[in-house]
Amino acid sequence: MRTFEQEKDLFFIDSSAYDLLQDHLKTTVVCPKDEFKGHILYKNFHVSNCHRTWKITDYDYVIVARPGWYEELPDEMQQLILSEQRRTGSRLVLGDLLITQHYWRSLSEENQQKLIRLYDERIEDIDISGLPERFQRLHGQYPEAHGGNCFAAALYGVADESFLLEEWVHSQSFLDMLERNNFRRFDRATKDSVLVFVQEGVVVHACYVIDDEYCFNKSGQTFFNPWHIARIDKVIADWDDCKVMFFCAPDKLDQLVCLGIDDKQVA
Repeated sequence: MRTFEQEKDLFFIDSSAYDLLQDHLKTTVVCPKDEFKGHILYKNFHVSNCHRTWKITDYDYVIVARPGWYEELPDEMQQLILSEQRRTGSRLVLGDLLITQHYWRSLSEENQQKLIRLYDERIEDIDISGLPERFQRLHGQYPEAHGGNCFAAALYGVADESFLLEEWVHSQSFLDMLERNNFRRFDRATKDSVLVFVQEGVVVHACYVIDDEYCFNKSGQTFFNPWHIARIDKVIADWDDCKVMFFCAPDKLDQLVCLGIDDKQVA
């Protein structure tokens, strides 16, 4: 079951908020930004993706507090922390609501899941009938845990191994596995090939080509990003600031499909 459950609350604040809160920080750990970014406990997928820490940059300190600490603060201090979370862009803010661990644990399981679904990526309503069952059964399914990314989804298409779906795969590991499966650069896409999207020399996305219209895709590493079958042209449009490379196995080259990709898009 998907959850926002964590052992502690994390609150991102700047130095001016730190000065105002000092009298209330005597029983909490407060990590300077640089220490927090390298902290082994707070770099795990669940914490990072619940808060969306990669998008939180404009802060100086992180308050690490036990559940319930926030609710015990005076109202003006609660409003200060809420304002800081809204300013910094923490995902655990919903309008005027700060989703603390105390609040999360006060909800029924049904309402917890309703809250999480508010953040879910919406996918296109498309006709997937006639496509391979191994992709149909995953279409629109949300993982229960964070981690599985686009490279893992593309490699599932290549290797047909379900355990790959939950992996967080780095770009070089992804390219190495394509090579081990005899996938090579080619100048056109084919059925059962892989589209690889490159930005400023860095591989940033990939999807698996099912046929001349559809691919198997996952937009990100969070449990808000479902595995899904997507139209190839839509994925290319979503990543239109990237170059596209094609990887396929030699035994697939007799199954050429035309994707209508302009040559200037090809890396």
